[in-house]
Amino acid sequence: MPDDGHCYELVRGKLVTKAPTGDPNAVVVKWTAFALTQYEIDTGYGVVVTGKPGYRLEIAPDTVRAPDVAWVAPGRIAPGTQGFPHLAPDLVVEVQSPRQNLTEKALMWLHYGSREVWVAVPSPISVTRYRADAAPVTLYEDDVLEGGDLLPGFRVPVWRLFRQRRQAGGAL
Repeated sequence: MPDDGHCYELVRGKLVTKAPTGDPNAVVVKWTAFALTQYEIDTGYGVVVTGKPGYRLEIAPDTVRAPDVAWVAPGRIAPGTQGFPHLAPDLVVEVQSPRQNLTEKALMWLHYGSREVWVAVPSPISVTRYRADAAPVTLYEDDVLEGGDLLPGFRVPVWRLFRQRRQAGGAL
């Protein structure tokens, strides 16, 4: 990878520049990773990673993609694995930037084996949940995102993924 200060993904052997994120995207990544990490701590179930973790999805030509947040079920990554694991995370979270549509990327993750993809949209606040066996479902700030079979017992109000607390009167 070039050492030029940019982030890249490798898509079928070609480098693709990833634009840096700013607020409010970085805030959504932080709070979503926090909610999933709290679940991991409380249950001991799976591993949450953030910071643009890379996953090798295809070889010759290589595809290495990096989600905003990923969760991998226990035992899927062998201890001592170096480099990019050759798998798709069980759960991928992507945060939409302005002028970006992540539907295609969500479907790509499902194609490579992710069980679920959450696309978080900062404005207006929503999370669209993609699963291979179901139509996408969009939840809004007053809804509750539940982990279902993938993350048993996980529950978080959607607004919490976008901010630590609500201001007086329920406004964000």
